[in-house]
Amino acid sequence: MDKLDTSNLIDAKMELHPEEESLAQPMIILKNKGENRCNVIRITAVVVIIGVVAAAFIGGYMIRKTVFKCKKEGSGDVPSSPAPSQVRLQDILAEMSADQIEGNLRNLTLHPHHASSKRNTELAEWIKERWESYGFEVKLLQYNVLLSFPVEGKINGAKLYDGSGTVRFQTAEKEKVMEESENSSNALPPFSGYSPTGKEKGDLVYVNYGRREDFKLLQSMNVNCSGKIVIARYGRVFRGDKVTNAQKCGAKAILIYNDPHDFAPVSDEDLFPHGWWLPRSGVQRGSILMGTGDPLTPRYPSKDGIYRKSSDEIKMPYIPAHPISAEDAEHFLSLLGGDKAPDDWQGGLKITYRLGPGFTGNYSDWKVEVETNNNHTQRNITNVIAILKGSLEPDRLVLLGNHRDAWVFGGIDPSSGTACLMEIARALGNKYKQGWRPRRSIVLCSWGGEEYGLLGSTEWVEDNVHLLYQRAVAYLNVDSPIRGNYSLYVRASPLLHQVLFNASKQVKNPIDIRQSVYDNWLDKFPAADGLNPKVPPLGSGSDYSPFCQRAGVPSADIRYVFDMYQFHNISAYPTYHSIHDTFYYVKKFVDPQFTTHLAIARIWVSTAFLLAETPVLPINCSDYAVALNKGFHDINTKYGKSLKQKGISLKYLEKAVKEFEDGAENMQSLIANVDLNDPWKLSFINDRLTGLEKNFLNSEGLPGRPLYWHSIFAPSLYNSYASATFPGLHDALVEAVNNGPHNGNWVVVKEELSDTIVAIEWAAQFLKSEV
Repeated sequence: MDKLDTSNLIDAKMELHPEEESLAQPMIILKNKGENRCNVIRITAVVVIIGVVAAAFIGGYMIRKTVFKCKKEGSGDVPSSPAPSQVRLQDILAEMSADQIEGNLRNLTLHPHHASSKRNTELAEWIKERWESYGFEVKLLQYNVLLSFPVEGKINGAKLYDGSGTVRFQTAEKEKVMEESENSSNALPPFSGYSPTGKEKGDLVYVNYGRREDFKLLQSMNVNCSGKIVIARYGRVFRGDKVTNAQKCGAKAILIYNDPHDFAPVSDEDLFPHGWWLPRSGVQRGSILMGTGDPLTPRYPSKDGIYRKSSDEIKMPYIPAHPISAEDAEHFLSLLGGDKAPDDWQGGLKITYRLGPGFTGNYSDWKVEVETNNNHTQRNITNVIAILKGSLEPDRLVLLGNHRDAWVFGGIDPSSGTACLMEIARALGNKYKQGWRPRRSIVLCSWGGEEYGLLGSTEWVEDNVHLLYQRAVAYLNVDSPIRGNYSLYVRASPLLHQVLFNASKQVKNPIDIRQSVYDNWLDKFPAADGLNPKVPPLGSGSDYSPFCQRAGVPSADIRYVFDMYQFHNISAYPTYHSIHDTFYYVKKFVDPQFTTHLAIARIWVSTAFLLAETPVLPINCSDYAVALNKGFHDINTKYGKSLKQKGISLKYLEKAVKEFEDGAENMQSLIANVDLNDPWKLSFINDRLTGLEKNFLNSEGLPGRPLYWHSIFAPSLYNSYASATFPGLHDALVEAVNNGPHNGNWVVVKEELSDTIVAIEWAAQFLKSEV
């Protein structure tokens, strides 16, 4: 076979730029897009069609070339050199070892390794060397991006002043070390990434989770947040959404804390280091930047020759934001005055939660001061990209990814995933050395800078977006996969449902080997019809987002979770983004024998193997039709009456969904009757399956969110972790309904309804057309 040209895939250069800092105000605007929108739609249609035609040509050409070479050499169905050995999936699964994964995790978590740190770069080099030894072609890629760090020697925290100006309490500058392995001078102290430097003093208001609806309820109760400092508990929505909501309501600073109700609903004797629950002194770090990718180079990779926006041009958080512990938060919340908070706002501290503003009784003249000192600076982050070339369709890429940077030690987030990815590489490499070649190429990705806003993956996608349009089969993401051992839990594109089900049937349940992972998954998280496990759509929050939202690559996020029914208030595992997320924590409390790690690694590689080896891609278009139907009925149920009152009909949306159903049935019929020995027909079908999701992309993006291009699934406007179906239409409807019947947002509703209809019709035509 000809050598696959991988230069575009794994080459990039970086450029250093002067330090820049921005306090510019972020805004979300729903606007009337008119003629510009129409032009962009036309351009997008042309780009998609060109991309798909190119993909079809390349795919067909590669298969035809391979078959011609086989016939010429007299070998029949496969090339005579090299001759791929026959490898079963179970052969690869048998290669994998829990002990190897444990050893990987131990090494990965020896020291803190935040983005751009020396240790994180050392780990990139270590991964590269290991992957090369397994037979992969590997390169390191650097991008120069905007990061944020606490200023050494200055305060990030909050103080409580009495009426005479005396400091009565100050939050801890560091977390308490609870176990010997947590001691490190290189550990970043608690801070909010991209919070501006600032100092604000004033009255305090308790805002529950800081959601949009929480601020609306406060407004209805005549509690004014304008000019106040607000305190919110972690959970339910992304921390950046909390900051954005506080800014919109006029707050001048925000504190965010881990309430025991959401991270440790147990007695003190069950807290870490005695149990897996977050100690009262634990603190969650994290970025508060909205969106994905380097804010200085939106839409473009942050490398040599690319224009960097100035601090005045980019939208950054502009009020001080800082995370604190539950025990520190209690000093503030226990003194609050004002009305008692609603019952469902009461948390797990042994106090009565009140709203404020300000403190009660003898403390009424006391004030809170929030001070942050953070430096926004450009640094290099490193991605590691490895390729195991396919034999018959080397230009078709099955991608597996996991980020490498951690806020501190990263025992679960992300190193449990990296430890599994390393074992997958070893197992695949062993078979590769024995002569096996996958049908399609397998690409492994270790991302840098995920914790700051999916920087490494987004920059790489922006650097290779047209390659991904034409060649990517799927992207399989694992971030912090061992959040418990209760059940598998997956979010994914509907196109990947069936392959995920089939992959999970190949792996034994690590808790009860008498059943498969699939059986346990179906039992614990059944779909509404009970026929298969529930697979929610993707929102954002990890590296799958740019692949799905920007490149239209069918994507999945795979993990094992705790019992989310019993602990329904817990948004993440208890020690998430704290100093206590260590190897010791994982080994002692989460997965002592590393059997759940092994199960995740096997599910991950099983999914990749089926996508890389099955002659007809294991994709069922009818699952997408089901998702579109559900989206239509949800919109109709919630907003049908309001739309009717405005004279807006959903009948054309319903018609488009029906057309897609017909297209999906047509495609599934072709798949069922395909001649596997006919490379032309295989190419015809597989090109349709890989190109389908791209039809839903609109490069103008969603209203007010130009970097989210997917018309069917995107993060919710009000919670970046959650997913919204028909997101542009959904966002516009929320704004239009909330702002009353006489506002311009109803024009945006009509535009977004049209965009959604056209996107679905494009996809239907793509599936049904024979020419």
